[in-house]
Amino acid sequence: MGRSLLPVNAPITFVLLLFLLAPAAVLQGNNILFWMLAVLLATLLLSLIGSRWMLRGLTVKRHVPVHGLVGSPLVVRYEVHRLRRRLPAFGLFIEEQPVVGGHGCFATERSRAWILHVGPGETVHGEGVFVPTRRGRVQFDAFAIRTSFPFGLIRRVRHIAQPQHILIYPRVYHLQERVLAALTPQGPDGLRTVGQRGGGDDYFGIRQIRTGDSIRDIAWKLSAHRGDLLAIDRARPSPPRIRIVLDLSTPTCELQVGEDESVPARELEERAIALAASILKVVTDRQLEVDVSIPGFDVPALGFRGHAFHVHRLMTMLAGLELDGPRRPCSAAAVPAMERAGLVVIRPDRVRTIAHRSDAWYLTGRQLHELIEDSPQHEPAISGEAVA
Repeated sequence: MGRSLLPVNAPITFVLLLFLLAPAAVLQGNNILFWMLAVLLATLLLSLIGSRWMLRGLTVKRHVPVHGLVGSPLVVRYEVHRLRRRLPAFGLFIEEQPVVGGHGCFATERSRAWILHVGPGETVHGEGVFVPTRRGRVQFDAFAIRTSFPFGLIRRVRHIAQPQHILIYPRVYHLQERVLAALTPQGPDGLRTVGQRGGGDDYFGIRQIRTGDSIRDIAWKLSAHRGDLLAIDRARPSPPRIRIVLDLSTPTCELQVGEDESVPARELEERAIALAASILKVVTDRQLEVDVSIPGFDVPALGFRGHAFHVHRLMTMLAGLELDGPRRPCSAAAVPAMERAGLVVIRPDRVRTIAHRSDAWYLTGRQLHELIEDSPQHEPAISGEAVA
């Protein structure tokens, strides 16, 4: 059995020593005891002055990232600047203060940033790490900077109000490889060209040669016929497209969830959102173009894109969904009939087929753990037919 040491508390230890030495020094009149008592009192005086001067002349600012991700560390940085030109600051701790209504946003509500030393006129950065547990908007209000330098006897705290907020994206899971292979459009919906010039292989037109053109792009026969160097314009290739339809038109209270099920209706909706975010992330990593439609909510149509800024816009849209708000009935116009793109329909509870799109894939929030890579299930429950 291992030995465990009792934690040493500096203020309690100081008080015990003071109560032991003070009566003995007064009653016995021993010089050594008087000197020890004087050292204790001097230590207390230095602690009072030192801890007060450590927090004076400090400016502290919080820097939060643009967004966070559920389950991933969120680093909050604190910028501490020392205004005084002679006296440094030591042993600074920075903690966020609890926000009303913000309980449960992070796995650990209290994260402490520690700064050992801030020299005169210097700027030092400290970091606090949080792990978000739910998506949506998270509010930061005030934080406290404290110190107990030099001896840990007197603790000084200074509260700084700096209201900020950050948007937490849904959790992104690593899906199985065969899931992406099944969802990727094939045939006429696969790789094709568009009517715009670019760097592909198909013919688009003829133009005057420009600086930087390759010698392989020169149209030699046409150039010899016209007496001028002409180059071949190539068509720009268009990657496969996937439309993700996250059907949240059914209110939470009307979802088909049995009383004996361990997963509540709201959790199924969150799983459906996480599944949509996971598919969105993985298809864009494969350089496919994607668009997201959310029947039940009034969200803008962003079109098919594949760049990082488009992904952030779609993830912001998913993170900002308020499931407690009113829902709109699902309409067939949310899913175009003649669109050259693969279609993935995600619902929280049960599959609702789309009559004019027989090529759609249907997934539900219940299937999330069967589709991720680290799931004990090896066969993904994914089908082009209606799945209960």
